[in-house]
Amino acid sequence: MPKKLSLPEPLILELNQDELAHIETMAKEMYACDVRRRGRDYEVVYANTRAGVILEFALARQGAVMNPATFDYKVPSSHNWDVDWNGFRAEVKNSADPTNRKFVTKWLTISEYMGQKLARNRKLYPNCVDIIIFGCYNKLSENTYDVRWRCVAPFDTIRENLRKCNPEYD
Repeated sequence: MPKKLSLPEPLILELNQDELAHIETMAKEMYACDVRRRGRDYEVVYANTRAGVILEFALARQGAVMNPATFDYKVPSSHNWDVDWNGFRAEVKNSADPTNRKFVTKWLTISEYMGQKLARNRKLYPNCVDIIIFGCYNKLSENTYDVRWRCVAPFDTIRENLRKCNPEYD
């Protein structure tokens, strides 16, 4: 029986001490690596790391399994997918919340950088990721987030479906 794509449930996520320690460890490891640091200071690396894994923790609360591999840029499977969601290797991306926009849209808007990165990774590593899960969140209080999901998309069609955005929405 084929696996079924399903959108995760929205939830309120309160980060626990283990998750906060995980974020700090990831940020320190990223900062220690010149390639991954990309010239950013530690505070920026930490903030970007935290923002990047909030959605992964929200998926883990719903049964996803986070990628257990230690990051190694030479091993694509260690960094190209974030969680196993219902048997699919998923890349998890933060996307704009449509309720914070002037118009509610029927499409998903991502930065040009993210779009180019997804398209490049699809070409370079065609079998590393099965799906992309796009979500968004609002901070409710310290370490507590309202997480919502926008889209689950097959990774093998992402390149053909990317289009330039109207600058009004970028």
